Amino acid sequence: MADGLKDRNLQDYYESLQTMFATKGWEYLAEDLMALYNAANTLAGIKTQSDLDFRRGQVDILAKITAQPTVVSAAYDMLLEDEK
Repeated sequence: MADGLKDRNLQDYYESLQTMFATKGWEYLAEDLMALYNAANTLAGIKTQSDLDFRRGQVDILAKITAQPTVVSAAYDMLLEDEK
């Protein structure tokens, strides 16, 4: 990991998340979440606007969680670049 960030707590935050994303446990969780995403990302079984709204919420949350490794990495890289 880099050591260019002046805010050590923020650096620890990002590095701890990146360490977690590299674990086998996160890999398993991400696989399970992607399976849930794929199952929910369909219009099958939707009969009402409420059903559609609920499904959209499910898909949105699952997409955000599974995108965290990419989002955190990009944010951390930007912070490090700003520190230069």
